Amino acid sequence: MTRQPDRNDAAEWDQLHRHEITVAMNWVIRTCQMIIRDHSHKTFWVPTGTHAGNTPTTIHLIESARADVLNKLLHHIHGAESIISNTERERAKRTR
Repeated sequence: MTRQPDRNDAAEWDQLHRHEITVAMNWVIRTCQMIIRDHSHKTFWVPTGTHAGNTPTTIHLIESARADVLNKLLHHIHGAESIISNTERERAKRTR
């Protein structure tokens, strides 16, 4: 874990926050890239287990959408949002 700066060192806090936000956003981008690599063909989503000529059922599409894309993205988006919200709270405390 990154060392937290002294309470009064605003520049170090800003550096820490920039680093945390950048790392979180990089994970969101990497997750998007992994999803595209693993679950797309020519930029279109291909549900897991879909074979040429087969029409997937609605249930299969729902389950695959969640497993292939949505759950993975939501996990990293929620993490990034938490880091950003925490940064906003910490910055508000320091500016009072």
